[in-house]
Amino acid sequence: MKAALAQSLAKFFLVSFTTDWRFAPGRSREMVQALLQNGRDVSYAEIDAPHGHDAFLLDDPRYLSAMRAYFEGIAKEFAA
Repeated sequence: MKAALAQSLAKFFLVSFTTDWRFAPGRSREMVQALLQNGRDVSYAEIDAPHGHDAFLLDDPRYLSAMRAYFEGIAKEFAA
């Protein structure tokens, strides 16, 4: 995975839900490690939610807060 992400120039924000069986948090953490090993800018949030794979579709304040914080950071970068 490290080699596959080596050429990326983007910034990354990964969000995992603890009960997601399709995209398990362990796999997201592997991606985070590969990105960090390549010196890439990555943020990660792991949210404890009981709703499985579809948790991102629901109104979860922790998820919305993480997304808001990330996008506010982007807005500040562009404003500077």
